[in-house]
Amino acid sequence: MSQELKAEVVVVGAGIHGSSAALHLARAGKDTILLEKFPVPHARGSSHGQSRITRKANYAHPALTPIHGDSLNMWQSLQAQAGVTLFKPHSMLVIGTKEQKSLIDKIASTVKHLGETPQWADPKDINTKYRINFPDSSLAFMDPSAGILKADKCVMALQQLFRDAGGRLMDEWMVEDVVSVDEGVEVRGSLGVVRAGSVVLCPGPWAGPFLAKIGVHIPLKVERITVLYMKMLDPTTPTTIFIDFTETPHVYCVPQLEYPGMVKLAYHQGPVVDPDKRDIAVSDELRESIKKYMSKKYPGLCPEPAIEETCLYTVTPDGEFVLDRHPKHPNIVFACGFSGTGFKIAPAIGEELCRLVLGQPPKYNLQHFKADRFNNTLSSSKL
Repeated sequence: MSQELKAEVVVVGAGIHGSSAALHLARAGKDTILLEKFPVPHARGSSHGQSRITRKANYAHPALTPIHGDSLNMWQSLQAQAGVTLFKPHSMLVIGTKEQKSLIDKIASTVKHLGETPQWADPKDINTKYRINFPDSSLAFMDPSAGILKADKCVMALQQLFRDAGGRLMDEWMVEDVVSVDEGVEVRGSLGVVRAGSVVLCPGPWAGPFLAKIGVHIPLKVERITVLYMKMLDPTTPTTIFIDFTETPHVYCVPQLEYPGMVKLAYHQGPVVDPDKRDIAVSDELRESIKKYMSKKYPGLCPEPAIEETCLYTVTPDGEFVLDRHPKHPNIVFACGFSGTGFKIAPAIGEELCRLVLGQPPKYNLQHFKADRFNNTLSSSKL
């Protein structure tokens, strides 16, 4: 049965950023509908899973440093509001080579800028404590502000708070088109039409072709990230979050949480895939690469993966996200390209998307994240 619905704002995509934006809009008094093409919850995008790292340490664009700090505080507030544990504090090790001193010093300075003291560590001590194996010449510090976000619970908490604020979440609602009309926009899809004054587009891995329909062309690629869970040889050995910059691409480690006696590891890069055809086997090359890494850097783990899972990254050429409005239709706002860096900052990003819709000035300096930093972003479209 075809639906004809009305709202002040429609948010397309109920991942972490869409759900955050919808919550901010509902709390701002806007009648908001949040549309999701899959049944909620689901594991087809970039927001699912049990854990994500959050931290004040920032190795990306400097404009992200205050966003990191504010988002961590916002997660703690959301946790209290939801009455569910969303955040588990846990110090994080940042480690690099002596040739990467400028990078490691820069990252440590962002922690200090946000009111924390980076705790410089002797590689010999951390090797002994965590049963890892980095050269004695490595540079390392602990970010005491870091922790683990329980990803699935975070998404569900935002969606429940959105409903509590009067928002309408509609899943299994495939959006096929967004059309500008005199009174605003029409969001057309498999179940009908939603008419609204504004729309926020958070399509995740499907952002490239979806935004192209409205004449916005952003050079996005989707990568399949393989997450491996490795058994600890001694489950009583302490574990820590770490980011290993001595490897290219760098490696993330999350201590045991999802599966007792296992730690989570992933390279910060993967093969380019079609998001609708992601379910292909992990390559032998990747598996061998992980085994070599384990033998070299983490002898306290069994080198054979015990569990393999996947998620999707959506990335831009410069590795930074895009948050902007349509240059010809300011009531169409969009955000994409966050994968690998964006989950932790979702509360602040949702607030910024809300501000764009409301016509309020941005809270942060987001000029670097506008779409027009890429050439030939806009083309003609039926809008």
